[in-house]
Amino acid sequence: MTVMYAIDPKAGTHFVGKIFVRPHACDRAVEHFGIERSKAPMYVMDMLRKASLVSEHVVDEEGNPGRMFSYRRTVFIVHPTEDTVITLYPQHKAHESVRNPIERIILRAMKAAERKEKREVKRINVRMAELTVERAQAELRRVKSESGRIVAEMVARINEIDSELKALERELLQVQREKTNVMKSVVAYV
Repeated sequence: MTVMYAIDPKAGTHFVGKIFVRPHACDRAVEHFGIERSKAPMYVMDMLRKASLVSEHVVDEEGNPGRMFSYRRTVFIVHPTEDTVITLYPQHKAHESVRNPIERIILRAMKAAERKEKREVKRINVRMAELTVERAQAELRRVKSESGRIVAEMVARINEIDSELKALERELLQVQREKTNVMKSVVAYV
């Protein structure tokens, strides 16, 4: 919900007293959200108490003024001077003038995350392959050698390589988790 706080730092604090819900708003809650008619006023009040102010002044098709609030993709139109809910409705799609630039930003972030993951996975896999080859060479040298000093050196180097390989596996997982977290964040805007 960080986006809502950026739009309205006072989100969730606009309504502390009594809220009135017009019958039309109750009808819309039943129609759009499947709420029982008897529970609709409380449902609307509970949602509105958590809402963010979007605009102090909006008008409907007939030119009637109101204030617009929003909570979890639900729009609330409230009387301009009273705490009375006039109507509410779900808003799942943004207007093109808002949606297009945001979609471009999201796509850019997704592509950047994909590129970064691809680049880092390749770098890590190349390093892991190099280490695997080096480990095999050290293992071969250890097996062939009759010198105790060489055997000890190769065992130590093999252990270092094994540690570095484990660290690279953790780094690989971290890179994949970073991309996953970006993609999870995209869900908030889809």
